[in-house]
Amino acid sequence: MVVGWLLSMPARAHSWYPAWCCSDHDCRALVEARGETVTETAEGWRLWDGRLVDRDSAKMSPDAKFHICEEPTTRAIICFFAPQGAS
Repeated sequence: MVVGWLLSMPARAHSWYPAWCCSDHDCRALVEARGETVTETAEGWRLWDGRLVDRDSAKMSPDAKFHICEEPTTRAIICFFAPQGAS
């Protein structure tokens, strides 16, 4: 009985993403080894591809990584998470 219930539950690799950020569907941790670098500027965070995330839009990440949730077609940023300590 419990096994069937557990198997019917969705996998939650990053279950902390808010549902309004597309949950786990369009959210991921940024990987510096893949060139996904983030540079802090006076305005906010500059992404490797030139996009800027302003400080008011960023949310605190629960781990030591940057995370991004973006619309897959347009790559519009839905949510951006900065690690604690990143000003």
